[in-house]
Amino acid sequence: MNRNLFKNIKDHRLFQAIVVFAIILSALLVGASTYNIPPSILFILHSLDVLITLFFVVEISIRFFAEKRKLHFFKDGWNIFDTIIVIASIIPVGPNSSILVLRLLRIFRVLRLISAIPELKELIESLLKSLKRVFYVSLLLFIIIYVYASIGSILFATSDPGRWGDLGVAMITLFQVLTLSSWETVMLPMQEIFWWAWIYFYSFIAIGSITILNLIIAVLVDVVTNKE
Repeated sequence: MNRNLFKNIKDHRLFQAIVVFAIILSALLVGASTYNIPPSILFILHSLDVLITLFFVVEISIRFFAEKRKLHFFKDGWNIFDTIIVIASIIPVGPNSSILVLRLLRIFRVLRLISAIPELKELIESLLKSLKRVFYVSLLLFIIIYVYASIGSILFATSDPGRWGDLGVAMITLFQVLTLSSWETVMLPMQEIFWWAWIYFYSFIAIGSITILNLIIAVLVDVVTNKE
């Protein structure tokens, strides 16, 4: 086979644009199939889905044959990612609930936009490189939540067992406070009983929600900026 021909097709901007269009169309078809639509329209959508699946098979084959050394194709994690999604798409599916997982796998074809758009690919690669630092920051956040949950359970368990009855429930409560979602509904009942409760909640928000979460954002921004 003429490898240069496949390489030229793969690198052509029109071909890349068609791939992106096919991925977007595939995502729209999955969304449309969730509605109650007439059988005639459903047949058209199914036919389009089959054509898109065949196109993806051709597209991944072109990329494979464009490689000078075929084994190098599988050294790229994005190629493996795309291949798995394409293979999952061509597995025959039926009405049985046991096959439902295979049908759901077709939804993940929209994730191919990540590998099809270089900017998205670079962003994901940057985020993956930041996982180590984000893990340690998240571990620090967990320690802070654990300490505050232990304190909160000791102080407030008898007054509000529904939110502070034990360590696990207290941690869930603090996760709500951490997101700043109606956190005042958690603090105000305790504030009516203990005048100093605001110190507990304000300090937790200052340390956890503001400082630590911003630190995670700072790590991600630093990785993405260095990538550029």
